[in-house]
Amino acid sequence: MKALNYFAAAALMVAAFSFTSCNKEDETTPLAEVLQQDDEVGDYFDEILAEADDASLSYTGSALKSSIETQVEGTGTRTVATTFSGDTVIHTITFVNFANARRPDRIKNGIIVVKMVGRYAQEVFWRQVRLTSLTINDLPVQGTKIIEKTGTYQFTITLTGGRVDFADGTFYTRNASRVRTWNAGYNTPAVIIDDEYSITGTATGVNRNGNEYVHEITSPLIVKMNCRWIVQGIIEFVVNNQTAVLDYGDGTCDRIATLTVNGNVYTINLRGRL
Repeated sequence: MKALNYFAAAALMVAAFSFTSCNKEDETTPLAEVLQQDDEVGDYFDEILAEADDASLSYTGSALKSSIETQVEGTGTRTVATTFSGDTVIHTITFVNFANARRPDRIKNGIIVVKMVGRYAQEVFWRQVRLTSLTINDLPVQGTKIIEKTGTYQFTITLTGGRVDFADGTFYTRNASRVRTWNAGYNTPAVIIDDEYSITGTATGVNRNGNEYVHEITSPLIVKMNCRWIVQGIIEFVVNNQTAVLDYGDGTCDRIATLTVNGNVYTINLRGRL
């Protein structure tokens, strides 16, 4: 299904909430740890949104017909209860020691509530993903994400109250706003490999060190479904009055990006899609 592939891939490739999408091979700059923390938090939200996509975007039940489905994929259980309120479809997803087969290292407990109106290809599409008492590997994860169709091939995505609490008492917060535009591939709905997206937006919050941060996409991120990595775009990070600039390149499909800090340029390898 094109809808499922579009949103699930978007979440896993360039999360609404994970700006770095990279791993440092060497500790070449003090900001490396900060950016790796950001990447870790984004990975938690990516996995949650992938689960929400599985339940909500693949739903094919009859209108106004409530249902309960228990899915066992990997270990534990994931139960999806579907109800309706007017034209809003409500999916309540309950996890009990559940680890999806694609991510056996992420054990989930708790509830996600997904509310949806319309389909992404329709003129009206709106979806809310709200976390309720959810934990991943025993770490509480909070937040509400809203996706709204704002143009023929454009979606506005916001995250409010995003937070991950860690076992050592530290936490990481995030509020974000993104605009994702479908640039190519929309005329071939059965083919995923030719899809291309551009992403703009900002994020703010407090990291595990207690420092405020701001992330801004200063040149749109370009994502192509036929490439594992972000191929183009620039993100500026400001953390504790330090600035770093991550440049994904000129559009070439490779895992190389550059990180500039205080005039020093470091070459890094991108993590790529799951």
